[in-house]
Amino acid sequence: MNGIAKDNSAHDAIRKPGIVVVHSRTFFRDCFVRCLEISYKSHEIVAFGNIGAWRGSIEEAAINPSIVVFFVDSTDTSSTNDLQFLETMAAETPVVIVSDIDDVNYVVRALKGGARGYIPTSLSFNVAVEAVRLVEAGGTFVPVSSLAMDRNRQQAAAKTGDLLTERQMMVVEALCQGMANKQIAYELGMSEHTVKVHLRHIMRKLRARNRTEVAVLTKDFFERSSDQKRSEAEDGSH
Repeated sequence: MNGIAKDNSAHDAIRKPGIVVVHSRTFFRDCFVRCLEISYKSHEIVAFGNIGAWRGSIEEAAINPSIVVFFVDSTDTSSTNDLQFLETMAAETPVVIVSDIDDVNYVVRALKGGARGYIPTSLSFNVAVEAVRLVEAGGTFVPVSSLAMDRNRQQAAAKTGDLLTERQMMVVEALCQGMANKQIAYELGMSEHTVKVHLRHIMRKLRARNRTEVAVLTKDFFERSSDQKRSEAEDGSH
């Protein structure tokens, strides 16, 4: 009996805490695991392509991990569906979300859903490693970059109405609807060259580098304007 007890205690002594990595793309999953193995030599890293494969595993490190790192790909609907499952088990196991979605609203939603960390893929790997370490130790990681981006958007939304002319506002609104320059020109009755000139002035005023940034920076303004119009219409109907 003493021999058996000794063997069991030895087994417990060498048992490593597990880190579960869930990523649908094999190449990126393997790269991330290799990097974690270098940074977390005291842990056992186990990786899976989806939640189902993880939950079906009989590996001890996978059954009771110390932390779960889950990748959400904005182009993969299955990963966003899996995120809902993670929210149900996040109370027992710390969950860190890694995603290419660097939006403060999505970050807040993930944290409210139970995730203890959110790592946008725009961050360096060194920062990601320390974020995982922080969450495993009981902390919460929120990316400053996403919060800063949100402040920039709010400031741009507040300034949009003051900075842009009425004609420029019409161009921006059409751009936010996904129209190309040719379509904007047709809808607003101007030449395509004039649309390009307006866009150059708009980008300079908003300090945007391209039309995509213009759309992102002015999105809040048009959403607020729409909400205000809806509210005024509802008040008028009463």
